[in-house]
Amino acid sequence: MFKGVYVAREIPDTLVVRSRAALKIMPSDAVLGLHTAARLWRGVVPDSANIHLAFARDVGTGIDGIKTHRFTRQFAVHRRHGLLVTTPEQTLLHLARPLDLVQLVACADQFVRRRVTTPFDLAEFARQYGGQGAALAERAAKLSRERVDSASETQVRLLMVLAGLPEPVVNHAIKRADGSVEYRLDLAFPAVQLAIEYDGRWHDTPEQRALDEARRDELTRRGWTFVVLRAEDVYETPAETLARLHDELAAHGIPVPSVLSDEWRRHFATRALSA
Repeated sequence: MFKGVYVAREIPDTLVVRSRAALKIMPSDAVLGLHTAARLWRGVVPDSANIHLAFARDVGTGIDGIKTHRFTRQFAVHRRHGLLVTTPEQTLLHLARPLDLVQLVACADQFVRRRVTTPFDLAEFARQYGGQGAALAERAAKLSRERVDSASETQVRLLMVLAGLPEPVVNHAIKRADGSVEYRLDLAFPAVQLAIEYDGRWHDTPEQRALDEARRDELTRRGWTFVVLRAEDVYETPAETLARLHDELAAHGIPVPSVLSDEWRRHFATRALSA
């Protein structure tokens, strides 16, 4: 696993196993943090080949695959899979150093979806803890929502919000007469039956395409309009996508600003293509 640390070959190389291995060769006050803690809490963060460890003092390491981070203040910890990990709230605050607003909200949304915290708890922790990154973490927490299925949905929603467009409802449920859920829509304006959906690579299989088309055809017959977005719409041509969304919202009678905010450009104009 690391220099001097071995496991039997039949044991899967998982994040938990690798984290446990890293702790074996580091000082006893090491705490799993940042990207590693986020993934252990089932958050979404950019890929990292390292196990990230947090310390309240200077600790250097020359071990490949382990990255240490020093913090000047004590941090909140909890046990996860039997390992000492920064709490979801503390993890989001620590991640405000390396991540941007959109990445933080995507991580927060998944924390909330996994029910390991709430938007209120995330925001309140950042507000009370203060320090570097607290303002950004608090803003990300206030932008997080419940029931967000994927980071892609977060990114589409934030593209709209940061441009000043009205915020859609997340994961809107269309129910049958008996109250059971018949369909769910990624993002929606239910009052005018307008849906915005993101089709990632997992929608490219013939089976999934057929299911998507059948569902959308059925809802179109009931009066719904669909705006379907792909990765290239969000990351290659975001300005054109915003213009399209602006016009669609206006056509459905939803008040929209005459001039969009440029804040979205900080996060989407140069962001790499994703799915």
